[in-house]
Formats: sequence, structure tokens, C-alpha cells
Amino acid sequence: MAGVIRRYGRVVGGGLLLVTVVLAPVVAHVTWVRTAERAYATAVADASEGANTSPDDEEGDRAQAAAEEKYRAKGRPRRTGSTDLKVVPESGFTADVWRATAKHTLELRPGDPLVEDLRVGSQNPDAWLPFEITAGVEDCWEDIFAPEADDERLAQESPESTVHAIDFSRLIWRESNYGCAGEPTAITLHVKDDWLGDKALYDRWTVTFEAPEHVILGIKRGTTLRQSTHSAELLLPAKAGTVVVELLGPAASGSESRSDTEVLTEALQGQQPVQREAFWLLCAVVAVTGCWVVPFIWSWAPSATWLRWTVAAWVGGILTGATLVYALTGTYASLSPWWAYPGRGVFLAVWWWTLLPFLLGVFVVRATTGRAPGARELLPSLAPSALLLVPTGVLAATGRTPMPLVTAVAVAAVTASVAYALKRGALGPAGRRWAATAAGCVWLAVLVAGPGTGLPALSYSPFFDTWSTANTFALAVLSWGWGAVLWHVLVAVGHQGWLMRGLGVVLGWIVFQAASDQNWVYAWLTGPDGVWTAVGIYPGYAANWPHSSAQLLVLLVALMVLQTHSRTDGNWPPYARTAVLALGIAAVNTGLDKYQLVMFGDELQRSGFYLSVTIAALGFAWLLPSDAESRAVWRHNTNPAAHNRRMHALLKDQTLAASRREFLTASRSALAGGELTARQWSARWRALRALGPRRTAPQQSLALRLVALGTSGGMGAWRNGVVAAVLLTVLSLPWLGYTVPLLLGATKSADDFDSWSHALHWSLYGFIYGYAYSWPRGGTPLGKAMCLLAVVLPAELAQLFYRDLEPGAFGISLLLTTGNCLAVFLLLGLTWEARLVRAAGLPWGQIRNFRSLSATAVPATTVLVAVATALATAMVGVLVTPDNGPVSETPEPRPSVSGSPTPGSEGQ
Repeated sequence: MAGVIRRYGRVVGGGLLLVTVVLAPVVAHVTWVRTAERAYATAVADASEGANTSPDDEEGDRAQAAAEEKYRAKGRPRRTGSTDLKVVPESGFTADVWRATAKHTLELRPGDPLVEDLRVGSQNPDAWLPFEITAGVEDCWEDIFAPEADDERLAQESPESTVHAIDFSRLIWRESNYGCAGEPTAITLHVKDDWLGDKALYDRWTVTFEAPEHVILGIKRGTTLRQSTHSAELLLPAKAGTVVVELLGPAASGSESRSDTEVLTEALQGQQPVQREAFWLLCAVVAVTGCWVVPFIWSWAPSATWLRWTVAAWVGGILTGATLVYALTGTYASLSPWWAYPGRGVFLAVWWWTLLPFLLGVFVVRATTGRAPGARELLPSLAPSALLLVPTGVLAATGRTPMPLVTAVAVAAVTASVAYALKRGALGPAGRRWAATAAGCVWLAVLVAGPGTGLPALSYSPFFDTWSTANTFALAVLSWGWGAVLWHVLVAVGHQGWLMRGLGVVLGWIVFQAASDQNWVYAWLTGPDGVWTAVGIYPGYAANWPHSSAQLLVLLVALMVLQTHSRTDGNWPPYARTAVLALGIAAVNTGLDKYQLVMFGDELQRSGFYLSVTIAALGFAWLLPSDAESRAVWRHNTNPAAHNRRMHALLKDQTLAASRREFLTASRSALAGGELTARQWSARWRALRALGPRRTAPQQSLALRLVALGTSGGMGAWRNGVVAAVLLTVLSLPWLGYTVPLLLGATKSADDFDSWSHALHWSLYGFIYGYAYSWPRGGTPLGKAMCLLAVVLPAELAQLFYRDLEPGAFGISLLLTTGNCLAVFLLLGLTWEARLVRAAGLPWGQIRNFRSLSATAVPATTVLVAVATALATAMVGVLVTPDNGPVSETPEPRPSVSGSPTPGSEGQ
């Protein structure tokens, strides 16, 4: 009975502990945001109290009111107006980019006081329009028509005739922005109150629509005078409100037939729904978790702990995918309801910036020491969080409220309570071992969700400088998470405590300096009631900074541990497959790192990049089968003497095979002339080893070739990797010279690190080929290169999908990429074959018989065809589509509202 009660109490205590851990960050975030809101409102009110309005502003307001009173005077002349609005495709764009031009005409009678003011320039027609015009997809986005002041003019034929005051405004927009493709476009006229009617400023106003490429679905409000499929005329209502004209674009209405090529191009290049883009991102996260993280856990963890570590890995992957999808869905403007806390960026700040790297550091300590880390070992990851006391104190001092200090005390109390409960056995022995880790997670989560949210350091904030400095400290804490992982790895690999401590100080200084230049990433927005609402760190930046840091961290750690192991042992380390998989995924991921994560539905979508990462994770896991490890290690560990012996055995076998072919040709005439008997022929045939030991067909030729050409040639893995990386880099130089200028031209920066890192991912492909040469599928150098091509080519082609390229540019890009990949990997395989033969002291021609058409024609012809195809396609692209360029790596910028707001512009 006592055991049942104890077990029941443990379950209840664990549930209460979990609820506390989940609610603590939420309460901390809401408390912090509300306190910051009140402090900001109070500071603004104090700053504006007693301030006098500028005399110029007061004079301008009085002049505007006097002019309006004069124009509305009783007995004013009759005054009407009209607007001609035309929607046409924007020149230079191929799909769903439109230009709407509005021509506003005021019909004024002679003697109207507005005429004289317009003539002398004290007024302009745009200031006296009775409405504003916006365009966009309803409930999704909208843009305001911009006036073109240079086109304002008056027209009057005679002193007694009507005066026409003409004004123009226009707007260019894209229907597919923010995942709203296929929805009706709404042209909305926001009619001002008391501007139309017999006793108002204008007697009446008519609007004429013309949209040759659209279908007018309907008109809401106003009096429709006439309407057809592509045009309409209406009379604006006298009362304030909105008049909406719904237009359905040609792509959505299906009014035009399209060829099969256009349909296929649209399927591969057109704007995709938000759900599909989120699906591919989740697929990428799941593929990386399942093909790389979980196998690494299995190779490291003891069998007794496989299940718990596998569950932990999948929970981490699911949380990463879920937080990224939630943060990148929609826009700030579409975030509804406003009270939905915590914000999307806060999820990323708590998990993607802080908890995930903290847990990775815990894993490094556990994997290297064999036990759960203690508080001392976690101190490098936890100590910088004390800097969050700076924004806490700043808010308490400037906001004149003790609530931030109370929150800090509550954080310490909650953390201590969790640690005490676990140490007392609330979750059993496992809870005692991991008490320090659990308390550290709670401490970081609550602090980051609270003070880590930062302060609304906007340019018109009275405490801009002070709060901006506080944000620098907050951002430094968040940025240190991934630096701490690198620090733990260096300690585990280097085993030089004093050097690592010094390096930790250097890393911390670098992080703080970076944070001091980027404190603008905190996004505070104005809600419907004018209240400052924190939705967390700017989601695009919140997703990209850890993504770039994790990318660089994976590359550094993988290369560092492989190079460190190569100094002590020339063979593969036990984690060779994990490191090589990491390098392969990171190589493909450089494309996504270059073009950055953006909000779903942005006009330059990322579905193709997410698909390429998925292909890379699955492909490299297939390329390096786990069940082939023992055979691969045996072949890789071949010493130079054994390699020479096998290569000479292959040469002997090929010589015998060539002798058999020559004997068959020469023996025909000898048998016919009687110079050779049948018995002598059979004896000679057996002497040339035409039959196996059991009188069967010889099978040793294929086995000899696989063994001789499937080893590392008796050379070290690191040396082979470096040689292959340099070789593939040299082979890809023509492609780099063709693509790098386009990448740099898109960024307008010759020192853009992301462009160069993306271009040099070929070096990583080469390193993978050379370092793990004996492991990949394929028996010979050429076969292994083709298997690597089978993984790399789909991943490279997938990055071209959903980029909104024109059909011609898309086809040219596909051909160029295919031709380049085929050529460089064929040359890599042939060059590596020559290197293995030369390592045995033999000329390449003795193993690959260039006099034999079957041994030479296929690879040589394929290389020539691939190179010729690439060159011809490039020339055709230059001649046929000179404006777009032969490879449109970055589509032309569309004049539209960006899918992810510019950092620093939020709330302004």
C-alpha cells in the first residue's frame, strides 16, 4: 500500500512540476510585456506633458481648416469629379505583377475658390480627393496608391468653360504575396465622411474601372451605372465607408489556355500555398532528424538507453520544426488575435536560440564523460544569463516599478524549487541525476521569455539609448547559446583547460560585439488599441541567425574532429559516418543559408531549398549504408603493400583477359591451317585461365577490380579528403566563374561570405568522396562518383524549383546544372582512378586500356557531351534571353510588400 501511495504521489508531483515548468515562462513573458508597455506609455506621456505644439504646425492646421471652410461655403459652385482606373500587367514581368493607374479629374466651375488656389500652387488635387484607394487580397494585405505629383495640371479652354484639375496615382503589386495566390484582388475605395453630397465638398464622384486581363466578380456598395466582364462604372455613396471591386486574375479564372510546358513550369516554379511550403520544411527537419541525429544516438548511446535518447532526439526535432513553422507562418499584420502570447519570435528565442544549444552542450558533456553534467560543467552555458539582470534593472529604474525585480526573484525561486524537488526524488533516480540540467533549462527559459524579450527601444522612445543598451545585453545572452556549444566541443576535443577558458572569453567578446550592432531585432508592434504588443524577436532574423550558426558549427565540429583523429590515427574514427553525413547535409544546406529563411508565401519561396535538404538527408544516408561499415573499414585500412599487390593482380588478370581475346583472334587461322590441334588449343586456353578452378566461368576479374579500385590506396583518410576537395574545386572552377558573379551581383557585395560559402560547397562534395572513398556505393572510382552524383544532382536541381523563374530561364538552369554536375563528377571519378593506379606504381593506361573503345568511349563521350551541352545552353541563354541572364539564380525583384518586414521597421 505504501508503494502505491508513493508511486501515486510521484506521478502527481511530476505533473505539478511539469505544469509549473510550462507556465513559468508564459507568466514571465506576459508580466514582462505588460510592465514594459506601461513603462513605455508612462515615459511617452511624461515626455509629451507640457510640450507646446510647433507654431508652424498650428498655422498649417488653421490654414487647412480655413481652406476647407471656404470650399464648403454655402452657395459654392457645383463641383464634381471622376476617376478612371485601369489595371494592366506590369511590363518586364511574366506573371501576376500588375500596375493600376488612376486618373483623377476634378470638374470645377469658373469662380470656384479651389481653382485659384490650384492655379497658384497653394493646393494640389491629391489633397482634396474624397477617398483613398488600396489594392490587395482581402484579409491578407493591401497597398495604398501613391500619387504622382509631377503629373498634376489644370486644363481650361476659355474663361467661361469648366476647369479640369487632373491628378494621377498608381500602384504596382503582386497577387501571390503572402500565400494569397488565387484569391480575388480587391480594389478598395475608402470614402471619407461628409465629403460627398449636396452640402458637402463635392456633389458627386464617379469611378470607371477597366481591367482587360481580369474578370470583375462584383462591386460592393456604391451605385453601379454599368458593368461588363472587364469594365464597370459606379457612383460613390455619400456616406463614409468602403467600396470594393473584386477582380479575378487570369491565372485564377483560367480564362486563357496554357500549353503543357507552361503547366509543368507553373507546377515547378509557381507560387506555392503556405501549407505546402511548411510541409517541405517539416520534411527537411524530419529527414535530418531521422537520417542523421537518430543514427548518431544509436551509435553512441548504450543499448539500455536507446529508447529514452531516441525519444529525446525526436522531441527536439519536432520542437524545432514546430517553432520554425509557427514563426514563419503569415506576417506581423496577419497575426491575430493580438493577445496570442507568447509571440512567434519568443518561441524561437526560447528553444532555437537558448534551450536547443544548451541541451546540445549537455549532450556533449554526457557523451564525453559518461555521466549527467553537474552545475559546474553547465556554468559556461548558464553564467552569461546573468547579463539579463541588466534589462531587468533598467526597466525597474526607468519604469519606476518593482515588478521586474519581483520577476527576477520569482525566476530564482522557481528554478530552486525544481532543483530541490528533483533532488528529493520527485522523478526517481533519473530526476536526481538530471536535476542540474532541468533547473538550468527552467532558468534559461523563464529568463529568456521575460527579460530576454527586450524593451521597445524605438527611435521616438524617451529612453531609446538606455533601453537599446539593455537590449544589447539581452541579445548577447541569446547569441551565446551556440557559442557555448562550440566551447564544450573544443573542451572535449582539445583537453586543454587553460586554452579553452581563454577561447571562451574570446568567443564571448565576439558574441557581445555582434550583439551590440544588432539590438534592433526586437519587434514591438502597435495593436488595435494603440498598445505596444510584443510578438517576440523578428521571426526572420530569429530563424536565420541560429540556422547560420548551427550550419557553421556543424562544419567546424565535423572537420575538426576528423582532422584531430587523423593526427593520432590515420584510420576512420567510430563516428566517421555521422561526420560525413553532417558534411553532406551542410553542403546542400549552404544554398538555404545563402538565400535565408523567409516568411512563408514570400515571392521568392524556399520550398525547393527545403526539398533539397530532404533529398540530401535521405540521399547521403543511402550513399553510406550502415550495414557496409565492416567491409568499408577493411578496404580503407588496406596498407600500401596490399594495395600494390591487388593492383598488380588486377593488371595480371586484365593482361590474361587481353591475351585470351588475342588468342581467339589468332587461333582461327592456326586451327584452319593445321598448325594448331584442338588438344593444343584447349591446353593453351586453360593456361590462359579461361575457366575457373571448378571448370566454371571465371569470377575473379570483377572481385579483383572491386578490391583493387575500392580501397583508399594505402593513404590516410584526411589526405584523401583534402586531395579530392581540391580536385573537385579545380574541376568546378568554370562553374564557379559562371555562377559566383550572379550571386554577388544579387547582393552587390564582393565580400559576401554566404555567396562564397555556397559556391564552395563543391569542395565539401569532394572531401566526402575522398575521405569516405571505400564506403559509398559503387565498386570503382567512376561508379562511386556516379552514386555521389545520384545524390547531389537531385539536391542541386531541387534548389531551382519554386523560384519563379521564366520557363526559358528555368529550362536553361536545369540543363546547365545537369551538364556541370555530370561533367565534374565523371572527371572526378576518372582522375581518382588514375590516382589509385599511380599509387601502385603503374601507368593509368595499363589498367584502363585507351585502345579499347568500350573502356574509353563511354566516359569520354559523356564528359564531352555534358560540357558541350552546358556551353551550348549558356550561349543560347545569352542570345535568346539577354535580359534575364543565362542562369537566373536570383529572380528580378518584384515591387511589392516583402513577406518579412525589414528589421528595425516594425511598429514604425
